[in-house]
Amino acid sequence: MKVKVSEPESWKRVLSIEVPGEDVEKVFEEKLAKIKKDLKLDGFRSGKVPKSIVMQRYGEAIRADAVDDLIQKSFKAGCEENAIIPISRGVVSNLESKEGEPLTFDIETEIDPAIDIKGYLKLKVKVDPKKVKDADVDAAVGDLQNRFAEYSAVDRPAEKGDYIKIEYQKVIIDGQTRTDVKNPPYPVELGAEQRLKDFDKALIGHAAGEVVEVSVIFPKDYSETEVAGKSGEFTVKITGVQEKIVPEVASFLNKIGNFETEEALRADLRARLEGDALDQAKNEAYGKAIDTLIENNPFDVPPARIETFFDYMMDEARKQVRQGEREPTRQEIDARYREVAIRTIKRQRIVDFVADKEKIAATQDEVDAEIRRLADYYRQPFDTLKQSLRANGTTLRIRDEIREKKTLAFLVDPS
Repeated sequence: MKVKVSEPESWKRVLSIEVPGEDVEKVFEEKLAKIKKDLKLDGFRSGKVPKSIVMQRYGEAIRADAVDDLIQKSFKAGCEENAIIPISRGVVSNLESKEGEPLTFDIETEIDPAIDIKGYLKLKVKVDPKKVKDADVDAAVGDLQNRFAEYSAVDRPAEKGDYIKIEYQKVIIDGQTRTDVKNPPYPVELGAEQRLKDFDKALIGHAAGEVVEVSVIFPKDYSETEVAGKSGEFTVKITGVQEKIVPEVASFLNKIGNFETEEALRADLRARLEGDALDQAKNEAYGKAIDTLIENNPFDVPPARIETFFDYMMDEARKQVRQGEREPTRQEIDARYREVAIRTIKRQRIVDFVADKEKIAATQDEVDAEIRRLADYYRQPFDTLKQSLRANGTTLRIRDEIREKKTLAFLVDPS
């Protein structure tokens, strides 16, 4: 077998292969003999059909099968001989196959082009977490108070901050009556940030049982694009007004942990916020490091890798499509995620390069620590979970994730 390799692109390899005619005939005769041995035709005993009849009826199909086998085997052998690791299926062209002559063809495949990342030891990227202020802790305490808040029906006009139940009696959008607008399934907060100010302003000062006429102009950047920038006329009946009663912190200390005082809770919240700020700062630093290396070390991404990324995004999009909604097209996924795909693939290649170069890997203790964390979280025995994760391949993913985290940390602090 003769193999010649050309490189029209950094990510493309074309193998021009020639298989000797005698090799082709040998495979053909082997397949012919097998067919002849197993063939049953009326008028002949099993395995006793004359070769001429087998050739007449099945010779062309047998030769095509032999050629296909030789293409696959010679492609595999040619890749191994030339240290080519294909990442896409081979595409055959210029196929020449005549009886008694060599089999010749070109087969094109894609590879991950070799890369050599420079400058990763001199990035000078720092992790700079945002300082947690007292106001941040106050906001976290406020979130907890809202979580444990109670709601009590009141017999008075609604005020900002109240929660009201409403029914739409009539809805007109840009002069067109709409009957498909559903009532909110739960009380809505008057004056909340995401609410339309003019809508809530019209309802404030009205009590349960009242019917209110409301006129609004939807913002051009409104989240529901079909009404963005349009006018709306609503006839709204208020069916209930509720006042939110915010509890004292001391009333729920024992419900969220082993806290004896509000000061202890605040200390815990501050520590959590500082941890979150540190994680965010790390991720920002990692992103900056990767972006710098991508900019300073240009290399190509094979189309096959991008298409595989699109396959994944298509599957994820299908999972999120609600009943009655249209699935995104391949073209829409391409337009939305192509740059994301290229950066994601380059990021992974850079991480792999640095990890290999610096011999960064997850230790068994690190893997066990992560499995123990998962065991505690899911309340499972460590040994049972470890065995299960090893059996389903998750342990390998955990090793890869730890390796990636250690490599990214190394990029921002290689000392």
